[in-house]
Amino acid sequence: MEKGYFCVMLDCSRNAVMSVDGVKDFIDKLSVMGYNSLMLYTEDTYEIPAEPLFGYMRGRYTQQELKTIDAYAKSKGIELIPCIQTLAHLDQIFSWKRFQQIQDIYNILLVGEEETYKFIERMFAVCAECFSSRLINIGMDEAHMLGLGKYLDRNGYHTHSEILLAHLKRVCSIAGKYGFKPMMWSDMFFKLGSDLGNYREDCEVSQEAIDSVPENIELIYWDYTPTDKEHYKRVIEKHKKFERNLWFAGCANMGRNYNASNESCMKSLSASLSACKEAGLNNVMITIWGDYGNECPTESNLPTLAYASTEYYAKCDYKQLFKQAVGESFDDFMLTDMKMPVEFPKAKEYSNGAKTMLYSDCFLGRFDSMVFGNGVERTEFNKKAEEFAFVKSRSRKYAYLFDFYQKLCEVLAIKYDLGYLTRNYYQKGDKDGLRALLSDYQKLVPRIRDFIESARTVWYKNNKPHGFDTIEIRLGGTLQRVQSCTSRLSDYIDGKITDIPELEETLVFDDSDTALNRKMTDIGNYLTITTVNRL
Repeated sequence: MEKGYFCVMLDCSRNAVMSVDGVKDFIDKLSVMGYNSLMLYTEDTYEIPAEPLFGYMRGRYTQQELKTIDAYAKSKGIELIPCIQTLAHLDQIFSWKRFQQIQDIYNILLVGEEETYKFIERMFAVCAECFSSRLINIGMDEAHMLGLGKYLDRNGYHTHSEILLAHLKRVCSIAGKYGFKPMMWSDMFFKLGSDLGNYREDCEVSQEAIDSVPENIELIYWDYTPTDKEHYKRVIEKHKKFERNLWFAGCANMGRNYNASNESCMKSLSASLSACKEAGLNNVMITIWGDYGNECPTESNLPTLAYASTEYYAKCDYKQLFKQAVGESFDDFMLTDMKMPVEFPKAKEYSNGAKTMLYSDCFLGRFDSMVFGNGVERTEFNKKAEEFAFVKSRSRKYAYLFDFYQKLCEVLAIKYDLGYLTRNYYQKGDKDGLRALLSDYQKLVPRIRDFIESARTVWYKNNKPHGFDTIEIRLGGTLQRVQSCTSRLSDYIDGKITDIPELEETLVFDDSDTALNRKMTDIGNYLTITTVNRL
């Protein structure tokens, strides 16, 4: 099969904006691995001179920085393709009054408003100035509430399909004005044909919608988790009805956790890339998302990128390719998945929950019902901490990364079951048991501080400083709550207070709630994990 674009998309919009030097280092690795293109996913993290509030204080790339990255990428045989949003996923800009006039609802632009298209044209003008590529990813994904806000008030009800296609034509026209060949995520076409979810095999896109898609648009079919090759082949066939150039996008990380997900991503890519080969689809993109604040270091996802390259080009030794590109052991980096032993019954259902139990409140821990609490988690995370300490000691370049995971495991070796044990002893009236836990609370404080320092080192290694404030707020809040719980627990043991109301309540895991009825590892939202109160 003739090869086309083999691309990586790096999320630079969920707080972590990779520095220019960081991108250059990343490009070096991609070049060795055989990738020929790169997208930096930028919702509002690039400079638009006429819009000073666009990406303000978000670490946005200046035009000169984009030009520098573009030139460096070209020198390494990598095409830097602009990747923006022209409909939804523009959450951050709507905190400014300036942009609220072109807001439909939530994170969606107001379609049909002339000021909206003036704004979008400014986006294209910047991209035309800063990128030598004339391909552009215009986004347009997941605009689920399209036309149901200000648009509805002004224009009355119109179908999602009608609104989307009208907007797409306008945006494609602007793209053509600047010489761009646009591409977009295709999920909205399939979502409009079904209320049941993206890319369902029983979803049919109407011929009318297919015929209305502008001729100069390319489509990106993204699908990240299925492991059934036939599923991908069937959905690819549905895309072929559009008779447009098609890309496939798989995933190296969903951005939900501190730990990586290389093994699961490689399983899905094995199926999806095999399907692409059989279908003759040769434009492939591997995405690295950072949905909930980019807590997982980008370096942790490198094993999947090496694996995907060997799947795309030819079956060969991906561990050797990784060694050549990164200079370190593939197996050492795979430890960042922090995979739990298969004999853990709860691990099969809930995975390791590293992020969940890191942020879980010691008194309010709504997910403590998922914990064994018999010492097995402590043993496992102590073991993992020792493994990371060992690979750190022999790493020539990535000791900082393995130190990050070592410090995380040292926190979890205490904190993972601390809330569970606290509630258990309290409800039994066992003050001696609680008194014994006080030393764990006290040991936990310096461990969290050490982890914060290590997280700062990892962040500043490759990213601009903007966005780390969120990580510090989350971890700092965790630290403060541990200290507060320690104080109150001590007062209860000493008889200074008669009860701890939060610990009086019985834990309930509401598996009727589809947002929570998932693997523990999939609960990525900090607010959902930390508290049921307003934040």
